[in-house]
Amino acid sequence: MRALRLVLAAALLAVAVVALLTAHDVRAWRSAFERGDARLAAHPALAVWRSSTILPGDPARSVLGFDDDRALRRAVRAYRVAERTPRGFDNGETQARVRSIAEVALSDVATRGAPAAAAQAGNLLGVLVIRAGSVTGGVTPDDRARAAWEAAIRRDPSNGDAKYNLELLLRRTRATSTRQGPGNGSGALGHGRRGAGSGTPGRGY
Repeated sequence: MRALRLVLAAALLAVAVVALLTAHDVRAWRSAFERGDARLAAHPALAVWRSSTILPGDPARSVLGFDDDRALRRAVRAYRVAERTPRGFDNGETQARVRSIAEVALSDVATRGAPAAAAQAGNLLGVLVIRAGSVTGGVTPDDRARAAWEAAIRRDPSNGDAKYNLELLLRRTRATSTRQGPGNGSGALGHGRRGAGSGTPGRGY
């Protein structure tokens, strides 16, 4: 009987230790997100979301979905870097490269992310391509943006930014009664900021 009590006590102690370490790792990740988000707002290119955790395999990150949160933030970082990259002296090669990186990151979250994250990424993807104003595979930036915003709304019908941008595009298209060609898809630039706790732009493209 005494041996059984010792085994139970040891098991309870182990559970308590794991619970404490898990709580530590969760707090560490939340602090990492806060630090990374603050840097994202001030210096997007320097923003990182890393945490020093204790438990092997970092179960807190997987169980609580921190990987998805980090993927969205990395996509937003790529978007902000692309938006801040000028044409430069290399005939726009660097600008085109960082825009391509941002498009891939946003597209990945828009395709695989949870509804709210996917909609946010899809909305930003639409803003990015319409501001770039370049034809891709024979598809105009207006058409690409429209597809991105429609997909974002399907994933999360409550996403007001995607709805607003889509309506703005449709009104402009009706007003001109023609499809916009390459280079003419920028529209009126807005500065609305909402989304994912990171002050994300993306309303009024």
